[in-house]
Amino acid sequence: MDDYEDIIHALKEGNVPPKGTSEICVGRTLEIEEMKRLFEKIKNGKAATKFLEGDYGGGKSFLLKVIEEIAFKDNFVVSKITITRDIPFYKFEEVYKNIVQTLRCKTGTSLEHIIERWLTGLRMVAMEETEDAARQNGIVSENMVQDLEETRKYSNSFAIAIEKYHQALISGDTETANYAQAWLRGDSNIPFAVKKKFGVKGDVTKENAFIFLEALSAFVRSLGYSGLVILVDEVEYIRSLQMTKLRDGAYDYIRFIFDECNLGNFESTLFIFAGTSEFFEDQKKGVPSYQALYDRIKDALDTDHKDLRKPIMRLEGFKKEELKELGSKIIEMHAQVYDWDAGSRMNSIIDELVDIHENNALLTGGKTTPREFVRTFLSVLDTIQQNPGELDSDDAILKIFEEREVEEEW
Repeated sequence: MDDYEDIIHALKEGNVPPKGTSEICVGRTLEIEEMKRLFEKIKNGKAATKFLEGDYGGGKSFLLKVIEEIAFKDNFVVSKITITRDIPFYKFEEVYKNIVQTLRCKTGTSLEHIIERWLTGLRMVAMEETEDAARQNGIVSENMVQDLEETRKYSNSFAIAIEKYHQALISGDTETANYAQAWLRGDSNIPFAVKKKFGVKGDVTKENAFIFLEALSAFVRSLGYSGLVILVDEVEYIRSLQMTKLRDGAYDYIRFIFDECNLGNFESTLFIFAGTSEFFEDQKKGVPSYQALYDRIKDALDTDHKDLRKPIMRLEGFKKEELKELGSKIIEMHAQVYDWDAGSRMNSIIDELVDIHENNALLTGGKTTPREFVRTFLSVLDTIQQNPGELDSDDAILKIFEEREVEEEW
C-alpha cells in the first residue's frame, strides 16, 4: 500500500516512482524482452551499448527505471547518472566519479557496501576454517588476492587500494581506510603522503578513467554479481554545449564506449544512453554532427519497421489501448490507496478520457505522452474522490478532465 502511494505521488509530480515501476509499465513488452536478452549476454561476459530515443515525457526515464529494477533482480550492480552541467560527458573523470558514487545493488547503495559485503563473506569463510584470528586474516588476504586477479589485469592500483583498505580496517586505521575508499571513488583531493601510505600514485584523470571503469567492472564481476549496468539519462544535454570542441569530446567518449564494448575490452558491462529525438537527429549539434559516432549507430536501413536489436531503440508513443491499460492500473492503485470504489466511476468512461487526451494532443500539434495523460488522470481521480457529491455524472468527470488537460498545456 505504501509503495502504491509513493508511485501515485511521484506520477502526480511528473517524476519516475522510486520503485514499483514494473507494476505500471505498459506498452514496452518487446523493449523489455530485448533488454532481458542483452542481460543474458552480459551475464556471459559480453558487453553492449544501447540507445533509447523518445520524445520528452515519452517514458525514457521510466523505462530506465524498469530496466534498473529488472537488473537488481538479476543480481547486477547498477549505476544511473543524468548528464548536466555538473556532470559533463566531455570530462570522463567526472563521469567516472558519478558512476561510482551512484553504484547500487539489490542489497545496498554504495561501493563501500559492495566491498564490505564481499569482505564479510571472506571473513565468514575464514571463520569456518579456523578459530585463530591471525590465521583468519591470512585466509581473507589470500582469498582477496585470488578474487582481485581479474581486477589487477586492468588496474593494479585499483586492486592495491582495496587490499590496503582492508589492511587499514584490520589495524584500526580508519582514516587511511576512508582515504582509500575516497580514492577508489575518484576523489582527487587526497594528500600525496596519504596515497603513498596505501600504496597508490596519482588520481583518476581523463587519461585513465576508462581503465578505472574497466577495473570496477572486473571487480564487480569477480564478486559474483552478474555484471555492471550503467544508465545515462538526458544525454541531449550535450547539444546545449556551445563549443564544438566540447560536444565532439563528449560524442567521442560515447563512440569510444561503443567501440570498446564491441571489441570486447569491456566485459559483463551494459551501457544504456537515453535521449530525445533531437539528440539523435540534429545535424548541427546532435549525434549526426559527429560523423564517427553517427556512422556507428545510425540505421542501416531507412524503414519504419521496428528492429529493437539496432543500436538505437526508438520508443513509440502510446496507442489508445495502452493508455487505457495504464489508466486501469492507476484506477486500481488509487482505489487501494484511498479506499474508494474508483472503478465504478472511471472504468465506463476511460475510452472517452483517452479520446480527449489524443484529440487535444492533435490540436496542439503534439504527441500523446504517458506523462501528461497520467498527471491529468490522477488529478481528476483525486478531485472526484474528495468531492463525491459534486462530480456524480460521467459528463461532469469528462468536463473536468478536459479542463485539466488544457491547464497542463499552459
